[in-house]
Amino acid sequence: LMLLLVCIGCTPATNLTVDKPPVALPPAFSESGDKVIAGVWWQEFANPDLQLLIGDALGNNFDLLAARQRLFQAQALTRRSSADLYPQVDASAGYTKSRRRIDGESTTTTDNFLGLAASYEVDLWGRVRAEEDASRLDELGSAEDLQTAAHSIAAEVALTWFQLAEAYNQVDLLQQQKDINSLGLQLIQLRFNAGQVGIADVLQQRQLIESRSGEQAQQRATIRLLENQLAILCGKAPGQLKLPGQPELTDLPALPATGLPLDLLNMRPDVKSDYLQVLAADRRVAVAIADRYPRLSISADVNTSGSAEDLFSNWFYSLAANLVGPLIDGGSRLAEVDRTTAVARERVYAYGQTILDAIGEVEDALKQELEQQKLLASLAIQLDLATKTVENVRNRYKQGAENYQRVLTALLSQQSLQRDVLSARQQLISFRISLYRALGGPIPETMIAMPAGAK
Repeated sequence: LMLLLVCIGCTPATNLTVDKPPVALPPAFSESGDKVIAGVWWQEFANPDLQLLIGDALGNNFDLLAARQRLFQAQALTRRSSADLYPQVDASAGYTKSRRRIDGESTTTTDNFLGLAASYEVDLWGRVRAEEDASRLDELGSAEDLQTAAHSIAAEVALTWFQLAEAYNQVDLLQQQKDINSLGLQLIQLRFNAGQVGIADVLQQRQLIESRSGEQAQQRATIRLLENQLAILCGKAPGQLKLPGQPELTDLPALPATGLPLDLLNMRPDVKSDYLQVLAADRRVAVAIADRYPRLSISADVNTSGSAEDLFSNWFYSLAANLVGPLIDGGSRLAEVDRTTAVARERVYAYGQTILDAIGEVEDALKQELEQQKLLASLAIQLDLATKTVENVRNRYKQGAENYQRVLTALLSQQSLQRDVLSARQQLISFRISLYRALGGPIPETMIAMPAGAK
């Protein structure tokens, strides 16, 4: 008893708390809108087809289904760790029948056995509770990891959807350009027939038309690849996904409210997961420290044995308490304390890096979107000037005052700018998707990896 009291008086401090972020946070983001968005950020695009497709992916994507099962595993581990906080009781029963033959006479005896055995570890230093806390924190971290994976899948679907929209528009634009170039070929052919231009002008115009056909083939291949990618994201084999509608590029929604960088720590699931890993690692340090001190366990046994007639007349009871502590272990327990402490510090540094990455992703998306809008404005001006140039040089070519090379250069510039505008619009939407993803936010659990019969 005196040894036990001395040990209790030496209970070690085991907590390495993280009261504030391990890195200095900026006071605000460089840009912010007014509208607060929910976790289901894809609804901001007001596209029912996209919402339906993302819902399909969130329910059936195999990576998300696997992440859901990892969460179930963590929940089971928490229940298993919690069970160690309570007494363990085992029941046993036995039956023995024996026959002996002595001097030609046969004797049969039976023996029955019933027993209960209970054991319980007194959590003197909080070791068992710390293990249960660590498992529960791991479970919470797994739930945040599932949220992170869901945001990633939703973003991939949205990005692929708008890339597919651009590819469809590129095919249509290339067809329009082919039609315009074919009309130009008719004009050049007439002038060639009249002996006003050489055959080189005709051949170059035909080559231009054929190049648009080749580019259409590339875009159609891109469409097939993107459709296959969407099918895989939705948990289906390529060719088995029927799109709810044809994708279209959309106008950009209003800039969302980015809030404060400190708010991001409570919104981003990957940041929250890393913080929970810090806390779980801290509790495992507590387990390692407590493991260096004695363990007190209590056990009790109740059993009875005998024949069927006197089975409950022969009871045996026992009650025992054991205090076991390490004396010489070669420093293995102290080494485990050092290891878990280093792991906890590693988690703190990883948590700090995740915070920096999260803030950087928001700032990058804001800056990229701002500069992309400037690029689009510049492309619009360039396209307007290029269109006017094409009209001017084409009229001069008809009058014989301009050579074909000037017309071809102007036409190539205009048609290239038309395609650049489509790509820039798609890239602008991609930057907004990156911003939505960077801001995070909780997605309703019922939307994630919960198809019929999944659980």
